[in-house]
Amino acid sequence: MFKEESNREEQLNYHSFSGTKLEYSSTSDGQYTQIKGITQVPDIGSEPEDIETTTMDNKKYKTSIPGLQDVQKYTFEFNMEDPTAESNIKLASDLEDDDTPVFWKLTYSNGITISFKSKVTTMIKGGSTGDLLGFSMTLNPIGEPEKTIPIGS
Repeated sequence: MFKEESNREEQLNYHSFSGTKLEYSSTSDGQYTQIKGITQVPDIGSEPEDIETTTMDNKKYKTSIPGLQDVQKYTFEFNMEDPTAESNIKLASDLEDDDTPVFWKLTYSNGITISFKSKVTTMIKGGSTGDLLGFSMTLNPIGEPEKTIPIGS
C-alpha cells in the first residue's frame, strides 16, 4: 500500500509561481506586453454570497444556495525597475494616466490564464534602508473575468 501511494506522489505535477506573468493589450486578440518584476499575485475568485432558502418547514438549520461572487480588485506587487521608456513603473503609470481600460491576461506557470478588462491604479510602496523600491498596481475588472484551464497530455 505504501509503495502505491509513494508512486502516485511521484507522478503529481505541481508548479510554483515562478514564471507567472501579467500582460496587457489594447485589444483582446492583440499583441500583449508583459509588465515585468511581479513579486506577488493576489487571490483570484471569491466565495459566493449565500441566497437564503430557509422556510418554515426547517426545524433546526437555515438553508441557502450559492449566489454570485463579488468581482474583486486585484492588487499585484512589483519590484520597481529604474525608470526608462519600457520600465515596469513607466508602463503602469502610463496606463494609469491614460485612464482607459485595457485587456489583461494573467498566465500562471502551469498555463492557467485569467483574462479581463480593467483600468489601472498604481501606488509606490514605502520602505526602509535595505528594501528594494517597489510599487503596487491595482486592477478592478470590468465585467466577469474569464478563467482558462488548458488540459495537458
